Amino acid sequence: MKKLAPILLLPVLLALVAAALAPKLASEARLRAEAQVLLSAAAGHEARIEGPVRFSAFPWPALTIDGLTVGDPTVATLETSQARIVLDLLPLLTGQTKADHIELHEPVLTLADREDELGALTALLHGLGRSRLRADVSIYDGRILRMVDGEAREVLGDTDLDLSWRGGDRLSIGGHLIWRDEPLDVELNLSGLAALAEDVAGELQVKLSGPPGQLSFGGTMRLASSPVIEGALECSSRGLRATLDWLDLETPTEQGFGPFALSAHTLLTAQGATLSGARIELDGNVSEGGFTLRSGNGRTGLQGSFASASVDLSPYGQPVLAEPDGGAWSRETIKLDRLKDLDVDLRFSAAQVHAGTTRLDKLAASAVLKAGKLTLAIGDSEAWQGTFRATAQIAPLEQGTDVRVELAGEDVSLAQALGDLFRSQRLEGTGSFRINLGASGASIAELVGRLGGSASLTGTQGALTGIDVSRILSRLEQRPLSGVGDLRGGRTPYDTIDFSAQIHEGIAHVEHLNIESTKLRIELNGDADLARRDLDLEGTAQLVRAAEPAAFDLPFMVRGSWERPVLLPDPQALIRRSGAARPLFGGKLDTFGVAAPLP
Repeated sequence: MKKLAPILLLPVLLALVAAALAPKLASEARLRAEAQVLLSAAAGHEARIEGPVRFSAFPWPALTIDGLTVGDPTVATLETSQARIVLDLLPLLTGQTKADHIELHEPVLTLADREDELGALTALLHGLGRSRLRADVSIYDGRILRMVDGEAREVLGDTDLDLSWRGGDRLSIGGHLIWRDEPLDVELNLSGLAALAEDVAGELQVKLSGPPGQLSFGGTMRLASSPVIEGALECSSRGLRATLDWLDLETPTEQGFGPFALSAHTLLTAQGATLSGARIELDGNVSEGGFTLRSGNGRTGLQGSFASASVDLSPYGQPVLAEPDGGAWSRETIKLDRLKDLDVDLRFSAAQVHAGTTRLDKLAASAVLKAGKLTLAIGDSEAWQGTFRATAQIAPLEQGTDVRVELAGEDVSLAQALGDLFRSQRLEGTGSFRINLGASGASIAELVGRLGGSASLTGTQGALTGIDVSRILSRLEQRPLSGVGDLRGGRTPYDTIDFSAQIHEGIAHVEHLNIESTKLRIELNGDADLARRDLDLEGTAQLVRAAEPAAFDLPFMVRGSWERPVLLPDPQALIRRSGAARPLFGGKLDTFGVAAPLP
């Protein structure tokens, strides 16, 4: 074995001698010519060398080039201050130069401003598939620029990548880069380049990972007039809102859009993306379905349908209708900028939907957004022990926003329904309601001040909470001038309730509010200023007794804000009922509007 050692070391010694003598034996012109041939063969375009070319033997035979430009200015141009071609050792021993791999230091790739960018990519992949080029390129601290209106804008920065392509076989890219100021690890493998050149599908594998999220794709790619990609897509993010902000995309709400995951069978074309068999997890909610995303003419279109077993809308907040102190309507300008560049046609169904304390069962809803006009609709869903449906239309105007809302409940628990919809639980029982509202304005305050429409409600077997009208009437019947004391507290049961109002310019004209039971009748009408949030109502409350035809009745007024309304019995009626008060006025009770003598 010891005798064979010098023979085995001979090739190595010869290589070292050749590497040491090569710089002296090769002229600058010869080195430049060899470098230009190697670079042009690797790139598929003529390479232009502007600086000197040097040969080094250690630690590995290599050519170093200062100042290199390669590419087609109409498509893309690569410029680097220094390139290094590491040579294959065995061909060098025979006097031939062959690149083992190429290193590019601080290269800048400038993409031309072209409308047909996908066409350029298609042409590049066709060229790789038909050629027999073989190259391994390492990029250190590279950048990719894009020309826009004559100005170079950075697309990717701080790029460290290893590229390998084998003409007719495969293309591989791996490494990391900076995109939109965030680091990303990249891995791409495309095999079957020769098949791509014949418009037959090749295999594509892509992986991206970084702080914005993770994405992986495995499937096929083929080239028709433009690339067509089909396969399994998976992506996830710890915070979808941050990821969308990173992509310069706005979310439709100011809250929510946290943890996110998506898996789907995906078809990508130049016209858009189609995802089928999609499973979406967002903020703890899981939905399944499919959708199509298209982009063109500066607009993005989304169409699809989803179904879910249970959805919680609490993470997305609630509309802010009042000022923080709750004493006035919000004057903050309504902004619909998030809707202007997006067209949406979505259908959604869920076995259960939770929004705060509200629960809707067997919900079917739709959202249609076209040219900035949003229409939301909820079909007949089970809610508050009855059924509920709603529609809302929101459209931008040159000055403000136009809003139209229709709400309807059938055989619902009035306490639950009115509590969830209007934060009022003063009415108990089972009933139905209809509300149609519309207005235009720049803020909630303006909308309420211009509100128009109608509202109606009917109910049975319930109660008006917060006041016991029967108790008050009974006390006043016995002692009319004793004072009413504190009117708050208790319940007023009813057998039926009937309410109707017309709304014009923010004023609700109460046509009637009738409450009836076996012991009591209440009739009420008047106005409620929705903008100022105050009441101006008048009515009559009457005790009902079958044995007494002349029942006790009492006119009354309701004044003040609707947060703390004041109920005032008519003082003239109380005086008229009091026998003790007659001598004080000499029987001239008509002074107080009493046209007939007391019974």
